[in-house]
Amino acid sequence: GSFETVQAAGISANRLAGVLLTHFHSDHIGDLSEINLGSWVTARPAPLSVYGPNGVERVVAGENEAFALDADYRIAHHGKGVAPLRSKGMVARAFDGSAPVVLIDDNELKVTAFPVKHNPVDPAVGYRFDYQGRSVVISGDTAYSESLIAAAKGADVLIHEAQANHMVAKMQRAAAAAGNATLAKIFADIPDYHTTPEEAARAANEAGATWLVLTHLTPAPDNAIARRIFMRGVGKVRPAGVKLADDRMLVTLPQGGGVDFGRL
Repeated sequence: GSFETVQAAGISANRLAGVLLTHFHSDHIGDLSEINLGSWVTARPAPLSVYGPNGVERVVAGENEAFALDADYRIAHHGKGVAPLRSKGMVARAFDGSAPVVLIDDNELKVTAFPVKHNPVDPAVGYRFDYQGRSVVISGDTAYSESLIAAAKGADVLIHEAQANHMVAKMQRAAAAAGNATLAKIFADIPDYHTTPEEAARAANEAGATWLVLTHLTPAPDNAIARRIFMRGVGKVRPAGVKLADDRMLVTLPQGGGVDFGRL
């Protein structure tokens, strides 16, 4: 649904110059094909750059091959004016991922990648964006990570994943009681490579981030009671400056300061 969000934001797809991947779990790469197609046939000027830690080359090569026939069909059907050869496909922009690295610095926008802990997924990274004195940090998928805290120092907004392990534990017990051993095993495995809401709050405090926005919520708290349960214990760690994200939340950082929250 990420490309749908781009469209909902009113961003012209041909303005997309690149995609930044944090790691290569399926839920983090699954919309590449839609972003690639949607920006290509709306006059993207060049192949789409896909930034990611080592391994991104395999992902991009696989996507390009998987959709090679589709691209040929669209050129044949719509013509090179709509689907130009010069901008077809994606190009991998790989980096090491084991240490902080500046990927983009054009004297206005600075994008820095940094390693996070998502073992056995390695490498896995987060990103920091600095622009005109404002800053946003995105954790990617990670357990509680000192490297993230270091990268997020003084950030205006820290967008951090969160998994309520007290809720996951109940789901694991329910799956086991229902005889679903595979699902129970998954629920038993996932707590050690994600961050609890309380841990994310502690990370935001230690980084000195002004706002913490929790995202990638597991399990998804889809009603008010579930949200209260999900956030259990967070208020004691961080009484203010915390929000649960939902789809199409809009976070705006005005140049003069402050952070505004709205919806697309």
